[in-house]
Amino acid sequence: MRGLLLLLTLAAACGGRTRPDNRGPAVGGDVILSDELRQVQVSDLWTALQHLRPNWFRRSPSVVRGRGDLLVVVDRVPQGGSNTLRQIPLGAVLVARYFSPTEATALFGYSALYGAIVVSTAPR
Repeated sequence: MRGLLLLLTLAAACGGRTRPDNRGPAVGGDVILSDELRQVQVSDLWTALQHLRPNWFRRSPSVVRGRGDLLVVVDRVPQGGSNTLRQIPLGAVLVARYFSPTEATALFGYSALYGAIVVSTAPR
């Protein structure tokens, strides 16, 4: 399962459509790379994602009423809810990917009922 998750994250980050100006791969709204993250003048990942992908934090209409939070997975290790993103320095992030509640539940089980954000960081 972890190998599949890593493969999906890498495929999303490296593959995909090309930009109209042929400057390289363009990524969809569910993936954000370090280059785009660094365009925002903030120090942590949570704040950057709030500016660049606020829809990642909106609750899906397909989720039944109730309280819940996104699952955050950092380097293949589940870390907790979205507040975990505040502890991740922006300079350490290589790629972040959002998984919808349906995708996340299929990959991570019931703990990801509200979706997931998977983060890959640079080696220390």
